[in-house]
Amino acid sequence: MKLCYLDPPFNTRGAHSTRGLYRDHRTTRGWADLMGEVLQSVHSLLREDGSLWLHVDANELGTARVLCDELFGADNSAGIITWERTRRPAYVHGQMSSVTDFVLVYAKDRRKLPPLTEGFTRRGTRTPLAHRGNRVVELAFPPGTVRFNCGDGTYTAGDHSSPGIDAHLTKDVTVSGGRNTTWLHMTLPSRYSAAKVNQLISDGAEFLIPKVPFRISYIAPGGRPKLVTNLWSWQFGGMETNEDAARQQQELFPGRPFTSAKPEGLLRRILDLASEPGDVVLDCFAGSGTTVAVAQKLGRRWIAVEENRQTMEGYLLPRMSSLLENGSEIEVRADVHL
Repeated sequence: MKLCYLDPPFNTRGAHSTRGLYRDHRTTRGWADLMGEVLQSVHSLLREDGSLWLHVDANELGTARVLCDELFGADNSAGIITWERTRRPAYVHGQMSSVTDFVLVYAKDRRKLPPLTEGFTRRGTRTPLAHRGNRVVELAFPPGTVRFNCGDGTYTAGDHSSPGIDAHLTKDVTVSGGRNTTWLHMTLPSRYSAAKVNQLISDGAEFLIPKVPFRISYIAPGGRPKLVTNLWSWQFGGMETNEDAARQQQELFPGRPFTSAKPEGLLRRILDLASEPGDVVLDCFAGSGTTVAVAQKLGRRWIAVEENRQTMEGYLLPRMSSLLENGSEIEVRADVHL
C-alpha cells in the first residue's frame, strides 16, 4: 500500500455529541486508544516507500503527533501541512477564530520516501546570496562566472555593506563585457555555505550583481521539480475549502449532504503528491468516499474501510458504483480487521 489518508472524528465536542453519524465525544485517552490501533495496522500495511496522511484539527493535534512519533518514529515525520479549511471564519471561540486543520505526514521509512513535489521552478528567479543573520563567509567566483549590470571597469576592494548586511569586496575585481574577468572575492552573511556555492559554480550556475553596493544573486536555471510547501490555502493557488466540499456533496447527494466530507481538491493534491497510477490507496474512515472516489478518477487502486453501515449504504456504495466502468462491482466485506 503506497498511501493511507485518515480523516477520523476530530473529538472536538462535549459529552454525548456526534459529528454527522459519528461519535465525537471520546476522552483524549479513548481517542488515542482508537487511533493507536488504526495506526499500528496502517504502519504494517504500508510499503517501505509509503506514507501516512493523518487529518486532524487543533484539538487532538498534540495527541496525534505523539502517537505517530511513537509508532512511525519521529525521524520519519515528513512535516505537518496547515490547510485553510474555510473562507468564512466562525467567531465561536472566546479568543480567536480557527480557520485551519492539520495533516500530519509520516513516512514508513523517510529515507525511501520520494520528495513531495508539484510543478517546476521558473527560470530566472533570483535568490540573493546575502541573508541577514547568517554566518559571514568568504566566497570566490572564477573569471566569467558573474554577470554585472552596473557597468564595466575595475572596482576596488572595500565596504559594500547596507543596513543589516555586512558585506565586503576583499580584492579588486575587473569587469568587461558585463562579466568579471578576474576573480571576485567577497565576504557576506550567506544563505549558502562556501562549499554549496562552489558546487553551484561547478554545475555552471549563473550569478548576477545588478548594482553597487554589490549584492550577488543566484539565478535559478528553472525546470527543476519544486517541493510542495506546508501551507495550503485558498488564498494561494486556489486550494479548495469546506465550502467547496459542501457544494460537491450537495451535487452528489441532493438534500442530504455528508456534513464532514473534505473537498475533492484536497485529496487530489495529496494523491498526486504521494502516489502514482496503479498504487493502492487506503482510507480507514471512508465516510462518503471522497478519498477513494478521487483515487478511482486518478487511476489508483483503493481500499475503503467504513464502520457505519448507514454511511456505507447511503453514501459510499452509491458514489463509487457510479464511478466504476463496464459494470464492475465493489467487493464488500463485513467485520474486516486490518
